[in-house]
Amino acid sequence: MTDVYRLLQFTDPHLYAERGGEMRGVRTLETLLATMRQARQRHWPPDAILVTGDIAQDESQGAYQLFRECFGALGVPIHCLPGNHDAPEFMQELLTQAPFGYCETLTLGDWCVPMLDSHTPGDAGGRLGQDQLDRLADLLNHSAGKHFLICLHHHPVSSGSRWLDTVALRNAADLWDIVEQHDHVRGLLWGHVHQEYDDRRNGVLLLATPSTCRQFKPNMIKFALDEDRPPAYRWLELYPDGNIITEVAWCDTQDPD
Repeated sequence: MTDVYRLLQFTDPHLYAERGGEMRGVRTLETLLATMRQARQRHWPPDAILVTGDIAQDESQGAYQLFRECFGALGVPIHCLPGNHDAPEFMQELLTQAPFGYCETLTLGDWCVPMLDSHTPGDAGGRLGQDQLDRLADLLNHSAGKHFLICLHHHPVSSGSRWLDTVALRNAADLWDIVEQHDHVRGLLWGHVHQEYDDRRNGVLLLATPSTCRQFKPNMIKFALDEDRPPAYRWLELYPDGNIITEVAWCDTQDPD
């Protein structure tokens, strides 16, 4: 029997040290818990959970302690990477012991899932440092028999919103130079844009996932919230032939009770 691996992606929860912390009118802990409840009802158990950045909004140690409280007892590996709102020093302090992993490479059978760090201090946009690019190139060069799903926070292609593309991955061309040399990259997965994105580039699946709190209205010149979209997460199934089946799961309710 061949193995199919299930992953869940949660992204951009924007937690505060204070449990009742709000961002743009929503209590971010409550919306995160609502998405987690729905995932446990409909898509459980996963082989691992991916959290693609902006775990914290206030860059506080307390926000990561709250995150540990939410995810630490689920009984599955939790793989994290930083976003522009995060504090990598606190993530490394609190999210490097099992079940958590920080910017590691998840290996599941014939699949490799590198979690890349595009955090750039003082910049809402992102950049993959040379260490991250070299790490990815080395993984791809020495894992020719495996399928790759590459994860990061910042979007490496245009989002379609002019304002949002000013804070994209600033050296996306360097990433694509590596990706396009290897035909075993199956997908790129990111957060940051607070909206759904699903496309392909030269056969590579390109996926962005909405936030567990507020969403951004797509295809806008200036910033605007999408008031009609609820919190969300994404489920993915990774197949032995390199195929990825995936869908965004929109949360039915924001009610924490």
